[in-house]
Amino acid sequence: MKKLLSITLTLIFSVTAIIGMAQRRSNVPLVAASNPCTDFHKKSCLRSPDEGFSYNGQSRSGLFSKGQQSTIKAVFYKGMDYHISVCTEDQGAAAFSIKDAKTGEVLYDNSTDNNTQEIQISNQNTRNVNIQVSLPGGGNDKKDMVKGQQGICAGLLIEHRRTDKTGF
Repeated sequence: MKKLLSITLTLIFSVTAIIGMAQRRSNVPLVAASNPCTDFHKKSCLRSPDEGFSYNGQSRSGLFSKGQQSTIKAVFYKGMDYHISVCTEDQGAAAFSIKDAKTGEVLYDNSTDNNTQEIQISNQNTRNVNIQVSLPGGGNDKKDMVKGQQGICAGLLIEHRRTDKTGF
């Protein structure tokens, strides 16, 4: 039994050392390099300055090229306030809009609000929404390279809290 345990431990340490050497020589890609924008929104997007907002799991980050747009489906619940912020690695202004998924009604569009990168809204009915984010520009600019991949990181941070009750 001791011999089996000794062989197993030796094998684990050997494999770990071999993988480490291969990664240093770039033969095996690092996990982080495969998705360079993981959790970008948690680190870079503006948090609400108001108390009581919590991180919402519908938040996302992704690798974008200039001129690209992407849509995220989300659910906004009745009686909740939402703080939404968009951020990019180059700190440029991203365009974003929120539409009712069922009717297509535009609930918010930052292009009509001085291209602000964050908003707070209250929701009075539960609804499915589509949040569309797009980065301006286009082309293949070498300064847009992110960890060896074309593009820049962009994030959509959604926070929520219960709406304060008003009246008696």
